[in-house]
Amino acid sequence: MIGYFNGYVLFPLLEKAIKRNILSKYKSIKEFEGLEIKQQRAIQHQELVKTLYFCKDQVPYYRDLFKSTCFDISKVEKEIAFIKDLPLLTKDIVRERKKDLILPNAKHMRKTGGSTGQSVFFAYDNEGLDWTAAINIFAYEMAGCTFDRKSVHISSEIGVGPKTLKSKFIDFMKLSSQNRKRLMIKSFSDEDLELTYKYFKKYRPYLLQGHPSTAYALSQFIEEKQKKDIKYCDIFEPSGEMLNDKMVESIESNLKCKVVNRYGNAEFGVMAHSKMQDSYKKLKVFERAFYAEEVEESNIIITGLTNRGMPLLRYDTGDNGTIKIESDGTYIYNIQGRIHDNVDICGKNYATHYIMDYLDHRIKNVREFQIVIKDNTYPILKIVPENEKDKMRIYNELKSRWPEGIYIEFIDFQDLETVGWRQKFRHVIDKRSA
Repeated sequence: MIGYFNGYVLFPLLEKAIKRNILSKYKSIKEFEGLEIKQQRAIQHQELVKTLYFCKDQVPYYRDLFKSTCFDISKVEKEIAFIKDLPLLTKDIVRERKKDLILPNAKHMRKTGGSTGQSVFFAYDNEGLDWTAAINIFAYEMAGCTFDRKSVHISSEIGVGPKTLKSKFIDFMKLSSQNRKRLMIKSFSDEDLELTYKYFKKYRPYLLQGHPSTAYALSQFIEEKQKKDIKYCDIFEPSGEMLNDKMVESIESNLKCKVVNRYGNAEFGVMAHSKMQDSYKKLKVFERAFYAEEVEESNIIITGLTNRGMPLLRYDTGDNGTIKIESDGTYIYNIQGRIHDNVDICGKNYATHYIMDYLDHRIKNVREFQIVIKDNTYPILKIVPENEKDKMRIYNELKSRWPEGIYIEFIDFQDLETVGWRQKFRHVIDKRSA
């Protein structure tokens, strides 16, 4: 009863109190998703053309770009693929031309997590921010987490949060209106994981959301301590990090839940989400708000359609994957992480997922790994073994595969590093000065 009141009464009241306009946009997304695919594509095309004309008239950067490249919007009106006549927008360009990209109506600043380099600021107007919130609600609904169901967001304790009494109260009301709890964890030590486990077991939410590395650490703790006797939640949904098969298998087995997936970033918010009946590797793009270009195992290119505070046209997200425009929607497959998730060993470039697969299927009994890159030295491959007795075997087999070009160290799970102000886990940590 409390959950129903919070979700269906308190949320609309709070929305009016803080002057947001989220629910109307949420209803628009639901209506859009219920249309025939031809109608959806026509609306998406129309919104894209509107965005292009807005950028031409209102955004100094695009006004200059359209002139210098002789970009013809009328071509896009006839065929959406002509959007590719525009050069890509990158983070470096955003840093250099920020003043020419952000409009005066952009009141809400967001920055990237800094897990792949220098953080970059992006901006939203009120409408754009409301659209991201509405899409987020719809994404929860795709995971079965309706307004009245309990959820927990688990994240790293980094001392960042509301400062004033007013902001703390608003934050509390926001969480309450969504039947949501926030659970902070300081480290992956047994002591901190025990505290997290006790709270999680007591609250027993429908949905658990958080970094996959954190859920994986909790899952491994439950398995190690033989606490697998109950169902801890129904759904796990990741945020901010890439899932992999090992994590999914462990989380589903030990938390007794289903793992879904979503894709988003600070620049756009949530852009895609998996359907309950699909693999976590297949995510449906929210086409009312985004146009995603078809690519095959390459950089994901997105154009936003709802943020008039800082429109992003053909933005290179830096993430790799495959995007297919299919008969029932646009889908992202096999997101492999960022282009930074690569490491050079003796002049040969290896993707993180190759090293992960090699450790899992050839070496075996590796719980987790991390590669640290520093100046003037070989990359350091840090290994968390499943068992102490496996250390020598793992070391010898790795040295047999890579006799030189990489150092090998063994660490405890709690010694894995996180990076950026959001404290994300990454398999490759770049500590080079340049």
